[in-house]
Amino acid sequence: MKDRLLFLFRLYITLLLLFATQKVVFMIFNSGYAAGVPLGSCLAVLWHGVRLDSVTASYILVVPVIIVFISCFCDKFPLRRVLLPFWWIVASLMSIVFIADTIVYFFWGAKMDTNDLIYAAKPKDMLASLRWWSIIVAFLIVAVLVWHYWRRMRHTTPTMLATVRNHWWSLLFLPIAGLLFVGMRGGVSESTANPSYAYFSKYAFCNHAALNPLFNILHSVAKTEDLEREFALYDENKVEQIIGPYFENDPSVSDTLLRMQRPDILMIVWESGGWDMVMNDTVGPNIIRLAEEGICFSDCYANNFRTDRGLVSLLSGWMGLPTTSLMKMSDRCRRLPGLAQTLQYEGYSTSFVYGGDVDFTNMRGYLHETGFENVCGFEAFPSSKKKSSWGAPDAYTLLPSVIDYKNDKTSKKRFDVILTLSSHEPWSVEMHRFNDDRKNSFAYTDSCIGVLVDSLRLMPMWDSLLVIIVPDHGVPLSNTQSTSDWTVSHVPIVWTGGAIKCHKTIDKTMMQSDLAATLLAQMGIDASDFIMSRNATSPTFAEKSRWALHCFKNGCNLIDSTGAVRYECNREKKYSGEDAFSDRITFVEMLLQYVYQRTARI
Repeated sequence: MKDRLLFLFRLYITLLLLFATQKVVFMIFNSGYAAGVPLGSCLAVLWHGVRLDSVTASYILVVPVIIVFISCFCDKFPLRRVLLPFWWIVASLMSIVFIADTIVYFFWGAKMDTNDLIYAAKPKDMLASLRWWSIIVAFLIVAVLVWHYWRRMRHTTPTMLATVRNHWWSLLFLPIAGLLFVGMRGGVSESTANPSYAYFSKYAFCNHAALNPLFNILHSVAKTEDLEREFALYDENKVEQIIGPYFENDPSVSDTLLRMQRPDILMIVWESGGWDMVMNDTVGPNIIRLAEEGICFSDCYANNFRTDRGLVSLLSGWMGLPTTSLMKMSDRCRRLPGLAQTLQYEGYSTSFVYGGDVDFTNMRGYLHETGFENVCGFEAFPSSKKKSSWGAPDAYTLLPSVIDYKNDKTSKKRFDVILTLSSHEPWSVEMHRFNDDRKNSFAYTDSCIGVLVDSLRLMPMWDSLLVIIVPDHGVPLSNTQSTSDWTVSHVPIVWTGGAIKCHKTIDKTMMQSDLAATLLAQMGIDASDFIMSRNATSPTFAEKSRWALHCFKNGCNLIDSTGAVRYECNREKKYSGEDAFSDRITFVEMLLQYVYQRTARI
């Protein structure tokens, strides 16, 4: 039995070493992208890449583990002969994906994903831009690598396994199977294995080098959907003619809201902070006070119903999708626009703080790809502060010391985002103002926001600070209310801080995704990259854009001056009600077709 366990261990280590070697070769071949990257960050690639390398190795180990388990019941099992065909397959996959990924990155500066596999369907077109000798060299390198990887795995595999005299030893494979499952999952934390695990640096090249290419391909295949065909119901030109004008970029402003065009910006993304829950005197006295002092967008609606989707709407100005989460599609994250990236080009430093697992739903990967230089998750907080099932409570994340304004010696303007977590199920907080745990959790976060903002008032940077408080999505008031209820999507957006020009309430119907274009217009920054975001302070906004779309799982609500209409994606009959709704349903279908096709083409 010892020979079997030793084989599996040696195989696991061999795979990790092969993946590590790939990273070194990748960085050397693509060293042109490493300009300005410290040597220490390049060396850290090997350490931070191990986690996904281990996940990929665990998947490869499934077949050998099963075969070794079967061998326990056979006499003198010929393991090498049985596994050699499998090693050819593994060696070929590892080699082809590695070489293709390295070459794709050399030309495009981006990791290979399923979008690039489209070209493989037309090899003639794919090879047309390459010189004949480069094609031959690439095939030779792949052939050598296949042979080398096959030899390594063959060498690790014993020729023959001895007979197991006591079959009780086979029970050892129960904990081995458990370890393998944990390895494939990427650990025992809330998040399952995703490309975000490899993201650790503000240098995109280091993050890309750490990302296992084989895992990235398989992950993107699993997350790929044919978005362009999802709602292809109408003539594309007709959809463009009807829906396109709603998203025409109008950078002009009818009213200036800021005293300066380049304030420091602190965005507080309030977990689930729906209007009906927080905008009342008992639960949210602080948010109400700040809304009365500053600027309140009072008729705003969340684009979606989960944090991963709400963040994409807020930070990329992208409309919600009822059938999928863009954040989980690592191949598309790098193509999305980003508030952080746009502000970085304007000289801002960028950071994101969350007291929970920032790897959940590929969040870290999305944040780095869209321009956040520094991303801080629960690992940055001492274990004594991780007092909830989600991580560090808001009392520890909503502190001036966390964003460290006092000790900031740089001359750069700052864009900082803090995502709260305490107002989330199971609604467990250190406050007991109400008998309702749900209300307690929101009152707790409200008090933490109040303390943070009042502390910031005492600092010199207050006069140049814009604080934006906005929920990631709404929340049902009770267990009997569904997230698909359109009233749940009503959320406040509050601007406060010394950079605010005056108090104002803006009651135009808008969405979370409109925040990006609205903020950039007030700052005099080009927002043309944010093709799904509308400037709510433009003089033309009220004339043509007074509607909002709230998406829930496999459905959405269109909200406008006449009320709300519900659309179910999975029903043959897409709506129920009078014929008067038919025009609005057609509009929803055209809007979804427009959004999905734009998403498919990024």
